[in-house]
Amino acid sequence: MKRTITFILALSVATFSFSQKEEEENKKEQEQEKTTISFKGKVITISSGNDCDSISTINGDFENDKKWDVNQWRGLEFGVNGYFTDNNFGINNDPANVYLELDYAKSFLFNLNLFEFNTRIGGTEKVRFYTGLGFRFNRYAFKSTNSTLSFNDTTIFNSIDSLKSFDKNYFNTSYISVPLFLSIMPGKDPNKSFHVSVGAIVNYRIGSRLKQKYVSKDQKRKDIERGHYHLNPFLIDASVRVGVGDFNVFANYGLNGLFESGKGPDYMPFSAGLSWTF
Repeated sequence: MKRTITFILALSVATFSFSQKEEEENKKEQEQEKTTISFKGKVITISSGNDCDSISTINGDFENDKKWDVNQWRGLEFGVNGYFTDNNFGINNDPANVYLELDYAKSFLFNLNLFEFNTRIGGTEKVRFYTGLGFRFNRYAFKSTNSTLSFNDTTIFNSIDSLKSFDKNYFNTSYISVPLFLSIMPGKDPNKSFHVSVGAIVNYRIGSRLKQKYVSKDQKRKDIERGHYHLNPFLIDASVRVGVGDFNVFANYGLNGLFESGKGPDYMPFSAGLSWTF
């Protein structure tokens, strides 16, 4: 009888130990089959078991253990551009160079920003530095219908053609742009956070041309004159950007003149508009 009771107790202990061990192995196996992915401020957990697969998503704050996927430069920008004609931020008030007065309803810029490097500063994702590469295209639409911009070896000057009446009188410039920005993002979600960026943009001129459309002898004509027009080869802009998520408003102010010193009027370029990052 005692042997029987002892055998039953031993069998019970062995069975309990085996069950515990099997349960621990099952838990361990289930833990090993869980996959966790972080993407744009969320945690996606994929669990695979013998009976079913499941996917769960929760919001997360990855400031301390994950890097934010942030983009604040790469994208498209559109806005108005022009130049200040005096130190008091006046526009179209230079009587000595009336031929350079702009029609601001038709003067705009288009920027295509293709590359971006964005990194955190000081161990927090909320303070960031970014740079990159883009292309800038400016259109300056002159008001005058019969006078326009010309240049020689030493200066730019007014050119008048009384036989032509321009329907379009545009001065187009293009640049390669490199930004240098410091950004602050106080929110927890980089895709929805308000952000402010301040910095500078260095622009290198790669092209410039004068484009005019008019009617002559009942025929539509188009003249295109390419040249440097004594533009500064480098333009440096102070810039500020404010936005939420992928959308921003920006304002740029030139720190040096549009034209080379002594070869054209001392006009400071500016631009402002909207940007969409992707």
